[in-house]
Amino acid sequence: MRTWPLAVLALATALAAANACSSTPAVTVLRGDALRATEPVEGDPLKIKRGQQDAYVGAKTGYAVVRNEEDLHATWAAGHEPPASARPANPQRQMLIVVAPETKDLVRARVTKVLETANALHVFVNETKRGPGCMARSGEDPVLDVVTVDRIDKPTRFYVEEDVAESCGDPPAVTVKCRPANGQNWSETLTAQPGDVVECEVTAESRGKFAVVDRVMSIGELPGGSTAKLQYTRGPTRASFPVDVFGTYALRGEATDESGRRASTVVKIDALPPRTKDLIVQLVWTNFDRSDDPDTFPRVKLRAQEDGKRECAEGAPSEACEVRTRSAFTHMKLKAPTGRTRVTVGYVDERVEKGPVACVQVYLDGKRTAEACDRLGRRADEKWEVGVVDRDTGAFVESALPGDGDAGDADGGTKDGGVSPKPAPKAPMVKPPVTKPAPPKPTAE
Repeated sequence: MRTWPLAVLALATALAAANACSSTPAVTVLRGDALRATEPVEGDPLKIKRGQQDAYVGAKTGYAVVRNEEDLHATWAAGHEPPASARPANPQRQMLIVVAPETKDLVRARVTKVLETANALHVFVNETKRGPGCMARSGEDPVLDVVTVDRIDKPTRFYVEEDVAESCGDPPAVTVKCRPANGQNWSETLTAQPGDVVECEVTAESRGKFAVVDRVMSIGELPGGSTAKLQYTRGPTRASFPVDVFGTYALRGEATDESGRRASTVVKIDALPPRTKDLIVQLVWTNFDRSDDPDTFPRVKLRAQEDGKRECAEGAPSEACEVRTRSAFTHMKLKAPTGRTRVTVGYVDERVEKGPVACVQVYLDGKRTAEACDRLGRRADEKWEVGVVDRDTGAFVESALPGDGDAGDADGGTKDGGVSPKPAPKAPMVKPPVTKPAPPKPTAE
């Protein structure tokens, strides 16, 4: 049998004792059904000392007991450990209990009491969840609670009780109302026509325990071809905009309260073509960015001529038509025209091929019946033959008026910017009836 020197045995005994002291006893967390199944705990209470919690921010989520340097580095990420002033002055006699819940909807976590029994340390924790309708604030520190107690090297049990904080109430109630510019009555429903100016205002009312701190209005949606922009008259809460094309304009109002909750609503203003037998011809633009200024688009002149007789154009007054021009847009109404109407667009300025695209839309009886767009590059003083509109259907017809060149259609583009009309079907050739010669009369002998 081998005999060890007494000095070696003494060193082995000391190392074993040191390892026993440095090992971390088990940690168990009980909540919900597991907590309700436990028996009441009776033990000796430990005095709790709670320091400035800001010093412990950065702790990893979970429940921990910190007795030594190894526990410290396991609980805080490298570089985020609490300063020495926030740690126990004598680690051999004191330790930290760290509560850093993983749940993001908590507003508070607090150690309420610590009991020691013969076999374990019992830590009682109360967690309070955010109340209904409450939101986390931007930059809010994580919820945690760190306390100092006498060092106890026993397994630890955390008993977590959950509460719910008071409700914050509903988010703000947001309303957007509009009216014609310089009108008197505000309304949540409004119709308009191209050329009108509409004024809108957003209001908000608090429905919870937090006051409304911000209101703003913006354009949510515009009809195709519209360049409308809001002109704010009273900060971000009241603004006006021009109705430039037919379609639906959506105005969005949003409000924010002190807790950071947002609420919004959308109001739609419909610019509908009138249900009339008058022919509505509208020149709009596409292929541009919303930030573009329509006043920089090429200048054009829209003209309509009825059966080669009456002509409607800006600057040419007529009892049979009305023309309204706003910036780069032209709105024309032909009062119950007859027969067919020839539509042309004259370019005052040059248009490059990749620039804004001019489109002519036709409406009849409240519906869009035809549309043609010019995607070709144009020289100044060049004319686009859009097409010939049938007065009864509002559609571009395939044939042109007598003496006209190619007429545009509702799609694509030709050398004139529209679609060349399909040739009208030729009338079938009718052969003259074949006449058999009459038989010769008999002659007298």
